[in-house]
Amino acid sequence: MHKVTALVCLTALGACDVPAFKNTGINFTDIIEREDNEVDALFTELDRDLDAAFRDQPFDTGVVYVVANEHGDLHTYSLTPCRGGTHICGGTGLVGHVERTVDFFVVTGAYRDRTFYLSPGGDGYFTWRGINRDLAWN
Repeated sequence: MHKVTALVCLTALGACDVPAFKNTGINFTDIIEREDNEVDALFTELDRDLDAAFRDQPFDTGVVYVVANEHGDLHTYSLTPCRGGTHICGGTGLVGHVERTVDFFVVTGAYRDRTFYLSPGGDGYFTWRGINRDLAWN
């Protein structure tokens, strides 16, 4: 925080007609933006670590039940680890797989035309015919 304050002060001085700061070639605005982006990235990493440590993870206890509003109706889906935990079986008998990304557990193939994005803590979304729909899982 002290660095940001110091940079803001230097930027304000750089905007003045002070000979010591003229023609230095230093762009203080770029420095401030870079530090803001680094702070944002740090908070994103912290959120991910907290998700892993304190929130429920999909498939930790086995079957995941998904509830979603799909074209005006409430639909439920079950996603069950199968074949030794390497695949995910849907309630319709289709077998898909799960891939872990930075923010989601992505389940494809368990239900026709649907890809589920399950985030830690019980929410996420799924795509159906190119449309994203919110979901809740337990």
